[in-house]
Amino acid sequence: MVGGMLKQWRRLRGMSQLDLALSAEVSSRHVSFLESGRARPSAEMVRRLAEALAMPLRERNGLLVAAGFAPVFGDNDWTSPQMAEIRRAAGIILGAHDPSPALVLDAAFNVLEANSGAMALLGAGAPAAPSLNLVDLVFCPGPVRDGLVNWDEVALYLMHRMREGVRIRGPQSPLGAVMQRALAQPGVSQLGLGAHTNQGLVLLPVVFNAGGVETRWFTTVTSFGAPQDALAEEITIEQFYPA
Repeated sequence: MVGGMLKQWRRLRGMSQLDLALSAEVSSRHVSFLESGRARPSAEMVRRLAEALAMPLRERNGLLVAAGFAPVFGDNDWTSPQMAEIRRAAGIILGAHDPSPALVLDAAFNVLEANSGAMALLGAGAPAAPSLNLVDLVFCPGPVRDGLVNWDEVALYLMHRMREGVRIRGPQSPLGAVMQRALAQPGVSQLGLGAHTNQGLVLLPVVFNAGGVETRWFTTVTSFGAPQDALAEEITIEQFYPA
């Protein structure tokens, strides 16, 4: 099982067995033996290969478990005591940014927290919950999609971010399922997903119309440095600024 996972991630990274061997400082023959199941890796070897493959922390834990070892990185829920510091830091950022919108997102664009400005912009009318997903709000028919004046541009930009996320985290990740859900929505097939758009733009504006009032925003994405927890590594804070 671990051999198949190694092969899948190596191919996802566009690496040959020799590429991986050189990066992990092992022989290509050993990589071949590991992928075929003829050899079993040590925990240290799994960590070296995962590092060479630039695997996210959650996927590194999965590779260790597949090889018969315990995970080494935390994998805590957003509401767990272990995430209290991250929640507190995120709360400071969201509170300081109000009344401009700000959201805390996980890797699959689930909304973990949102300030009052974000909830007013989204029109959700209730505290953010894991069931609220930014991709679904933008791509699925509803008030948020209807309110996006430049929906085509925003959808293309968000699809680019999802594709990059799937490249990093793998097609079997929760983000992969979210992206497939977005691709199935009406109008997405006509977006020209393979085309280069917005050339020459430094910032992509988000133009939103709510109740006949049009507002323009640009966004920044913040992440936490040097995390040792899978969820902490995945979290981003999306802040909207008046354009």
